[in-house]
Amino acid sequence: MRESAYKTTDGRRGTATVFLLLVAVVVAGTAVFVAGRASAPERAAPERYSDRLVRGVPVGFAGTPRGAGDAAAAYVVALAAAAGRPDVERQALIDNIAVDGSGPAVAEMMGAGSPPADSTGISQSLTARVWIAEADLNEQVPQGGEVTARLLVCALTGPMSDGVVAGPETGLAGGWYVQSVTVRWTQNRWRVVAVQRPVPVPPPDQRGARRDGGPRDTQPLLEVLSARSWVPGTV
Repeated sequence: MRESAYKTTDGRRGTATVFLLLVAVVVAGTAVFVAGRASAPERAAPERYSDRLVRGVPVGFAGTPRGAGDAAAAYVVALAAAAGRPDVERQALIDNIAVDGSGPAVAEMMGAGSPPADSTGISQSLTARVWIAEADLNEQVPQGGEVTARLLVCALTGPMSDGVVAGPETGLAGGWYVQSVTVRWTQNRWRVVAVQRPVPVPPPDQRGARRDGGPRDTQPLLEVLSARSWVPGTV
């Protein structure tokens, strides 16, 4: 019988070759993945308003209609929180937020004009939604340009507890409102020009619960709950 013209292959050598090829593929794939992650732009996390305070004033908002809405929302929150501060601190905050001449009106409209009698009381506003009339939300606003934002706000007031005993006065009063705030882009920052008195709106209802007899006019909610509204501070 003639000997075959082909030599037999060593099985162990073939297995080793396949293993080395697999290792090379894995190493190359890992290198490509790491290089891609390193070159990909990091997704910036939204900044909190508390991270952008200068002497108690929120700053750093973009000079766009969206930035105007975010600034208006932050100013409402900052002014409400300042209601219990000393007069000098509260007035300094109002002067930094409002344009010249509009400080007293802004303070009164936003509820920061009269601090609570009890200095340990809670005065807080939370802005849930922001809406601005038809506009390119990312278009640059020229110097001196004004933007009016409508805000859905929850305002809370009441005595602060000691964290131990729950007395008869424990708890917060408050409600939901829609408020219009006009801000002006000047010297590369937003300042409040005018504030309209807040309009009471129905609070969110608990599923399965009866309505509480509060205001039921839902018309003011149509804009602040539309698809063009947004949560302040988000993209």
